[in-house]
Amino acid sequence: MKQYFALGSYTEAILFGTGEVFQGKGKGISLCSLEEGRIEMLGEIPVRNPSFLCIDEAKHKIYAVNEMKEYLGEEGGGLTQLSYTADFSMAIEGTWNGGGKDPCHIAIAPDGRFVAIANFASGSVTTFPLDEEGNVVGQSRNIMQHTGSSVHPVRQRGPHAHSCIFNRDRQLLVPDLGIDRVVVYDYAKAGLSVNDSMTISVPAGSGPRYGEYSRDGVHFYLIDEISSQVMHYTNDKGQLKFQQTVNTLPDDFMGNNICSDLHLTPDGTKLYASNRGHDSIVCFRVEDNGDLTFLERSPCGGRTPRNFAIDPSGSHILVGNQDSDWISIFRIEPDGHLGMVNNWETGSPVCIMFFNA
Repeated sequence: MKQYFALGSYTEAILFGTGEVFQGKGKGISLCSLEEGRIEMLGEIPVRNPSFLCIDEAKHKIYAVNEMKEYLGEEGGGLTQLSYTADFSMAIEGTWNGGGKDPCHIAIAPDGRFVAIANFASGSVTTFPLDEEGNVVGQSRNIMQHTGSSVHPVRQRGPHAHSCIFNRDRQLLVPDLGIDRVVVYDYAKAGLSVNDSMTISVPAGSGPRYGEYSRDGVHFYLIDEISSQVMHYTNDKGQLKFQQTVNTLPDDFMGNNICSDLHLTPDGTKLYASNRGHDSIVCFRVEDNGDLTFLERSPCGGRTPRNFAIDPSGSHILVGNQDSDWISIFRIEPDGHLGMVNNWETGSPVCIMFFNA
């Protein structure tokens, strides 16, 4: 069965929070197909550093962040809105400065009224309203600034908002790597408001990056970039209650590692997480109570697995190996084992997003 995904890439140099200057080799945004373990590029358009994407399938819109520290002559990165057609051609419909440096994640609110952007370098969240046709109302952006710091002398000197996660309780969760908190916002027509009673703190030096809810909304899994751990919470009417922490690395690993991505399989029975440094994908079985049990750890097929995606059928994982300039394609076996299928060359892949074409 043919499936489709959008691909974002780094197209130019960027200074990361680790202090590394990365030279992007990508060309922008691509639309691709996956069939029988093989990828075909169907369409491509130049966009500057589109490091994360979200897609409105009904309106055929793509929203991409432009991960930069200055954009359109102003401080801050950008937001670019595109349309796509049935023949996989794309067109840029608008681009705006988002007011926050190095935006690295974007999501559409479940009611379709706005997009939310996590700005890593400035530690803030930007929202842009959307009209009924899914068009960005560019002059009406709103910025929520995080404050604080934590214990890591380089990575946590200030706030670093890393992702935007909506739940069914009309909340937006923003893991902030720099302050070791998952900041919870309530949202309504009037915009976002911080819910301090729902906001949670994680152990100092963890560096929360991204999280995902189980399909029934009962369980929440949070990946910690700095401590290389996954944390399991249960959801009680929006309040997250800690249950378990598991490590993503083997006990004898002595090198440097930072985690990046985490996803549940469509059937909810497995959870995968990625290690950058150890360069591996770790698989956990999801138990009946939501806790995680280690199954295996597999090489990621390249270097620096920044982002990966599980196809909607749950049969394959695509791993964007940022520093190898290719996507590694793995078959998912019934026991969770990953079997290498092949690699597909593409410059600096950093976001893979499946969609229904």
